[in-house]
Amino acid sequence: MSAEIKPIKEYKVFDDIMSFLYSKDIASSSGNSKYQTKDAPMVSNTRKNYTGDIKQFFRILKEKEIEYLSESDLTITKSDLTGFIKYLQSKGLVNKTIKRKLASLKMLYKYLSYDYKEFIDLSVFDSVGKLKTVEKNWGRTNKEEADLIAEDMYINERQKPLLKKLCVKAAARTSFRLSALLRIRWSDFEIDSATEHYVVSVLDKGSKVVSTGINKSFYEELLELKNKNTVDTDYVFKGLSEQSLRHSLKRSKERLGIPPERDLKFHSFKGVGIDYVYEHTGHDILAAREQGNHSSVSTTERYMSKRNDISKTAGVIMDEEIEINKLYEAKKEDFVSFFEKAEPAILNKFIKFLSESNGF
Repeated sequence: MSAEIKPIKEYKVFDDIMSFLYSKDIASSSGNSKYQTKDAPMVSNTRKNYTGDIKQFFRILKEKEIEYLSESDLTITKSDLTGFIKYLQSKGLVNKTIKRKLASLKMLYKYLSYDYKEFIDLSVFDSVGKLKTVEKNWGRTNKEEADLIAEDMYINERQKPLLKKLCVKAAARTSFRLSALLRIRWSDFEIDSATEHYVVSVLDKGSKVVSTGINKSFYEELLELKNKNTVDTDYVFKGLSEQSLRHSLKRSKERLGIPPERDLKFHSFKGVGIDYVYEHTGHDILAAREQGNHSSVSTTERYMSKRNDISKTAGVIMDEEIEINKLYEAKKEDFVSFFEKAEPAILNKFIKFLSESNGF
């Protein structure tokens, strides 16, 4: 009787992990092929991050590469996860990064759980407790300072000064991430027939298409780049990189005397447009959220300048003296003008007062 022939690879864990990783590429395209650039990488950044997290986990926990994992290697305990967390903390990783890695692993295990039920217990990921995180807030700036930095780059930068100037101005006006800004193409602009201004749309983080309005006057500024560009390209900011812009911003801050402790980053320009919309829409937080292309208001608030308005606090109002004599000095036209501009609630309250006082 001939011996039973066993396949070289008895388990298919590796193939299933790779299927999970391929699914991240599929999700990253998210049907937004219109905004995918021709030179977009075949492997998405999302997949790269997941791959790194998964490989690191099994190297540390099982001392194996993922190619050689068996089904039993998928079994993990609360102690395993706790040990992995402690290891990452010992390497100096902050809790926010550790949470991201754990989320990657949980998604993998959820994906595998259907085929490996007897080896996987998803409740393990909920047993280790929540890691406290501190949200990163960038240094604040405003439109005036952003325009000043843009002009400084135009005057003092030796390489591509006009590109850098307009990229900073675009960052403040669109609230797009730097990576998204550098992907903007001329074909991403469309004229808005209602306003005769422009709408620009681009693929951002998480394969999300973000859009915003651009004034036609600024679009005409951008056209300078197209007219002066000797290279045939559809990219608006062709020739710039994230690293070169960060170095340029650092030099500009030094020239303008902006202190390092303000922690002004290129990402700070995202908050400029958010703040500007908030102030110019009567503090409409939903309009500010839309400007920032955020899913939640809490994310938007992280980008906004802190406003400590103490005028309505009890400590001020309780001891505030109201100059009632001003009412006797006012004219009828003053009252009419005030109530025409007043909030509906105030106007209704006054009308109700009149009705009750005059008995009608």
